[in-house]
Amino acid sequence: MEILDGIHRIDAEVAGRPLYLFLFLGERNLLLDAGCVTTVADTLLPYLAGLGLSPRNLDLLVITHSDFDHQGGANGLKTASPGLRIACGALDQELVSDPDAIVARRYDAFRADHGIGYDDETTAWIREMCGLPQPVDTVLAGGETIDLGNGAELRVLHVPGHSPGHLAVYDNRSGALFSGDCVQGSVYRGLDGTRKLCPTYTDVDPYLQTIDAIAALAPSELHGCHWPACTGAEVAAFLGESRAYAESVDGLVHTCFAEAPEGLTLGELIDRVNERLDEPWEPSLAQELVYSLHGHAERQAVHAGRNSAGHIVYRPRIGP
Repeated sequence: MEILDGIHRIDAEVAGRPLYLFLFLGERNLLLDAGCVTTVADTLLPYLAGLGLSPRNLDLLVITHSDFDHQGGANGLKTASPGLRIACGALDQELVSDPDAIVARRYDAFRADHGIGYDDETTAWIREMCGLPQPVDTVLAGGETIDLGNGAELRVLHVPGHSPGHLAVYDNRSGALFSGDCVQGSVYRGLDGTRKLCPTYTDVDPYLQTIDAIAALAPSELHGCHWPACTGAEVAAFLGESRAYAESVDGLVHTCFAEAPEGLTLGELIDRVNERLDEPWEPSLAQELVYSLHGHAERQAVHAGRNSAGHIVYRPRIGP
């Protein structure tokens, strides 16, 4: 649906959660994010056809960050439209371009050192949703302006925390920010309204800095890829929710380490933090806390060797 003049939200889904792609129409047409490998045929092509367009009418694809549900359709779009140029954040380039790299270095990043990872079936599904390898044509660092013609301009922002090279785009005409997954509130909800996933930021300080930067920008609207749109006072409320969640989890991590001066493995930390949450996650979903809690552990603790199973043990950091 058209949500602003010349800007369309394309409603897809991933694992029962909403997945929003954004299409910016002008003299040049830009698509923000490509969805999963299946999103192209299932959702994107029918939406374009409804507007009398095809992939060949797209000039630029900007991938906000390295994640299978944002980059997986890139190869399919490039195959359908060889002239399409693809861009992503400079610090995410390798993982966006290489699906095997993102599986190994994001989704399977905690197996070797911490014994935490998805089962074979889930890993295979994630790899399938990543699609075929697709090199990017251009990398962006933030600060660039994309001119779509007829006065439509998008300002590119570098908003790390969920991924090192995460990008957002700010529409200069409307004052709306299209934020990808760079701010995540306190929960991902499903299409049915139920809790599906915890926040999955990975680097705590950059994430908090991103929240502050968006608050200072004060966009008129905030459009993420998995959350309802925010307008007016709702924007500040969502940013406040995002910060409060991260600060609360940081406090829980501090408490857990203080109670265990001998140290904790990352798996033990997940269990202890989860049981202290206002709404603990069931075991199959609690594992998703690994992304944020690894970041909080790295912020607050030091490696103290490995246990008998070979997993890294953290001990509280003493001093600054």
